[in-house]
Amino acid sequence: MTKLSPLRAALARAIPARAIPARAVPACAVPTRVVPACAVALLLLSAAPVHAQDSFPALPDEPAAAAIRTLIADAAARGLPTAPLVTKVREGIAKRATPDRIRSATALLADRMTVAAKALAPIRSADELAAAADALQAGVPATTLRDLRALWPGTALTVPLGVLSEMLASGVSRAVATRRVRELLVKGASSAQFASLGTSVRNDIAAGLAPDAAMELRSKGVLSLLTRSGGGAVGSAIVPPTPTVPPRPRR
Repeated sequence: MTKLSPLRAALARAIPARAIPARAVPACAVPTRVVPACAVALLLLSAAPVHAQDSFPALPDEPAAAAIRTLIADAAARGLPTAPLVTKVREGIAKRATPDRIRSATALLADRMTVAAKALAPIRSADELAAAADALQAGVPATTLRDLRALWPGTALTVPLGVLSEMLASGVSRAVATRRVRELLVKGASSAQFASLGTSVRNDIAAGLAPDAAMELRSKGVLSLLTRSGGGAVGSAIVPPTPTVPPRPRR
């Protein structure tokens, strides 16, 4: 199984968007497209082995498998969506990771989701929570998540957080990436504009532009567009000029 980049994962989560109640992803309140937390808890706690296998394929190490099932059930009891945790287990199995490493990675994800749920409360969707957990893993502090939620209290941050994580993974400094994403949120950039920005910056970096310079250039283009239009328009795309990469000196 190929691991998606933070931006592609965020887009996959956000389209189609799966809105849930504004409180922190309660058990039994996750939409039908996401496995309900209460149902997963019942399956994991059931004595019938077939129910446990419905969550993830059998692991050769039964103690590790039991620990993972307990971990997921505990997350469900705390109101966290369990689908990202089950996905993490399946990814580990597909990559032939050891059961102990799968257990450790799943536990770390559950911890990040707990921190993200508190920082982003109220959570707008299970996908937003997963994107926030990815951002924490990329090095975004919980204080930044709280700040971004304050800027977008009524809209899911799934795509902006995916872009922020992608920029950090692409070499953009945390200070520059955070400042520019924050400015775009203040100006009302749409999720489509954020997604287009992320793609453009990544392409510029691949073409030889320095990561911070690419982020500065492209974000300024979006800010200029938003200033002229008086705010973001959902579905609008970025059409900034392609930057010129200085030619390499001849030897």
